[in-house]
Amino acid sequence: MRSKFTLVFLMILFLTPKIFSQKLNIGIENGINFSKVNKSDFYQPTSQPGPVNGIFARYELGNWFIVQSGVNHATFYFDQNSLNNYNSGYHVFSHSSTFNPFLKSSSFAASTFNSTSQSSELKYSFLRIPLYLKFKTPGRLNFEIGGGAYYALLTNDEFRGKDKDYNEGYGPPLNDWGWILASSVNYGINERWNLFAAGQITSGQKEYFDFSEDVGGKIGSTELTFGIGYKPFKSDKYIYKTDSLGQSIKILPHTGVNISNVRSSENKNEYKPLTGLSTGVTMCFILDPKVSFLTGAWYERKGYGLNYVGDYSFIYLPPSESNTLNFTEIQSEVRLDYVTFPFMLEISFGRKIQSNINFGGYYSWLQNAFAQGEQIVTYNYDYGYNKTKSSINQSLDHWFKKSDVGFMVGYRIDIPLFKWCDVFIYANQSIGAKSIFNNQEELRNTSQPKIEEELRTNSTSVLIGLTIPVFQK
Repeated sequence: MRSKFTLVFLMILFLTPKIFSQKLNIGIENGINFSKVNKSDFYQPTSQPGPVNGIFARYELGNWFIVQSGVNHATFYFDQNSLNNYNSGYHVFSHSSTFNPFLKSSSFAASTFNSTSQSSELKYSFLRIPLYLKFKTPGRLNFEIGGGAYYALLTNDEFRGKDKDYNEGYGPPLNDWGWILASSVNYGINERWNLFAAGQITSGQKEYFDFSEDVGGKIGSTELTFGIGYKPFKSDKYIYKTDSLGQSIKILPHTGVNISNVRSSENKNEYKPLTGLSTGVTMCFILDPKVSFLTGAWYERKGYGLNYVGDYSFIYLPPSESNTLNFTEIQSEVRLDYVTFPFMLEISFGRKIQSNINFGGYYSWLQNAFAQGEQIVTYNYDYGYNKTKSSINQSLDHWFKKSDVGFMVGYRIDIPLFKWCDVFIYANQSIGAKSIFNNQEELRNTSQPKIEEELRTNSTSVLIGLTIPVFQK
């Protein structure tokens, strides 16, 4: 199948007639991915970097859209920690370490216990065929944003190559498919060559970490690539056409910190603020000299912290009063990774130094949900106690809804420092309008109480970035 696809791809590249002119662009890309496991009840390995490289072909659909495909190879690494801890049992005023299959355990000043651990690295390699549709701005320096889907073939030797007979019937799926959200910044060097930097988020749809019927796990990634493109057909004239719409667009890449928490319906003082990353690109469409429309794609890490005596790492739920001898101390950070799409109107004031007030709504798409931290369990007896310290590394995909909506308001000040762009400082406040906690009946088992609490997001972002007008030359 791979040979057939390669033949078709080469035919498209070399047999395309010159009527396509400057609309066809081919090239290579290389970069890095950061793997993650999506939609798993328990399994949340540490993110690992891996390589991405490939070739692409893009075709312009008019002045504002691009369709893109190609072939790339990506390898995803996952750190598996397999700990076999032996609990030496009852101790007189000493500490011991116990094993929880969903927690990475470690010793807690242990005096008499045996502990062994081993670490193994799991690797999945894929040959992927993506298909995108992206919106682009005109000009030598331009921005693209869009999405699409991909089909992937697993290329691991142990599952598809020379060792496949040893894993017959026991291996993972030999193919996958999923969704892609992508954006890039491009610069035209001359009439033939261009450079670009691109970022994308992928979300696979097949299970690769299905250890039991209750534990799922799909492969996802955050990727950053760099590349160079070439236009094989020379145009008669090398110009970037002036366009009234293009002159009314600004690109605003940004990065900064996001200070978030949740508004709880029942335990308002038990949830602690959490600081995370916020980065992305905003597009500003100028409707009037003083009025604009803003949209784009932002990556935001939101969440909250917990520090209490209880049993759950992701929601405040104190232990029952009858359990007075044994107690668990929880210190965890619940991290929620979102891709956010803002939709705001903006009003501008000032001339040289410009002030901008924007307001509107947002839609956020949950990419990953997990808790990290530690728990200390104390068992008290008549003449001593037993204490266990474990690190929490728990996936929470099923406990949080896949999307969030709410309201946004912000203030941005643009300072002209360069001829080609302004530098800005931006403060943004977002307020969630619906509960993000998924407390459906089917998520509970017989050992879990019913949780009625509602959680809504609340975050403040402080960002710096560039305001780049789309000038054509």
